[in-house]
Amino acid sequence: MTKRYLSLVITTCIFLCASLTSVFAYSNDLEANKKLAMQAIDWWLSGTDIDPATIFAPNYVNHLDSATNYTAGPQKRNLQEVKAEVDKFHAAFKDVKILNKMQVAEGNLVATHVVIRANHVGSFMGEPPTKKTVTYDGVEFVRIKDGKITETWVTWDKYGFLKQMGAIK
Repeated sequence: MTKRYLSLVITTCIFLCASLTSVFAYSNDLEANKKLAMQAIDWWLSGTDIDPATIFAPNYVNHLDSATNYTAGPQKRNLQEVKAEVDKFHAAFKDVKILNKMQVAEGNLVATHVVIRANHVGSFMGEPPTKKTVTYDGVEFVRIKDGKITETWVTWDKYGFLKQMGAIK
């Protein structure tokens, strides 16, 4: 009887340890995915020396909702095109700060909401520098595979952003 009881206890412990290990591994993957998603945002906003190849997969696709014409819809960009957009942003805005962030992760997807503040010091979207500080929201969803971002969907408050710059009334 004692052997059966001991066997049952050992089996139960092994089962619980295996279950907890998989839960912790999944949880760690979610935290790693959230960290990777923030690295992508930091790269976009800060102009740091982060090598985008450490963040994005070679077949990366960005679905950026940047059109100010409602008929244009989201635009797909590859990593080289996104790099060009990042360079334009860095030339036009300085002192970029993330004021607030919120992240949710599930499986291989991460959603990040950020509130950003930046100083408009260079030409952007055809608008000359205003020296104004703009504050806007952005939401990004990323899909991650094998530790790299393969796809991103971005939407942001472009109208509030352009209004603060004085580009629209």
